[in-house]
Amino acid sequence: MIVGLEQFETVYAKDQPQYRPLRTLPGRKGNSAIARFSLTDAQRKAIAEGADIYLELLHFRGPLAPSLLMVMSEPPDTDAFRSWWRVQTEGTYPTF
Repeated sequence: MIVGLEQFETVYAKDQPQYRPLRTLPGRKGNSAIARFSLTDAQRKAIAEGADIYLELLHFRGPLAPSLLMVMSEPPDTDAFRSWWRVQTEGTYPTF
C-alpha cells in the first residue's frame, strides 16, 4: 500500500485467507498493475548478500504478458520516489 493512493488500489484475494492479499495500483495508463512488496530487514540482508528474488506469474493456461520487476530504494514519501512513480505509471490518478 502507498499512503494517499488507497482509493485507487485493487486488492486481490482479500477474502481468501489461504492467500496473502495482493494490493495493486494501475500502471501504464491502466494497461498493467503495480504491486509494492515490503521486505523485512532479514530479506533485505539476504538480497544484499546475493539471494535471488522469484516472482510467480499466474497465466491461467493462456500466454504470459511481459512483466517488469522494479526496484526503488527511495522511501515512498520522497520527491525522488514521486518523480520515479509518475514515470512508471504514466499517472492515471493524482500523484500524492
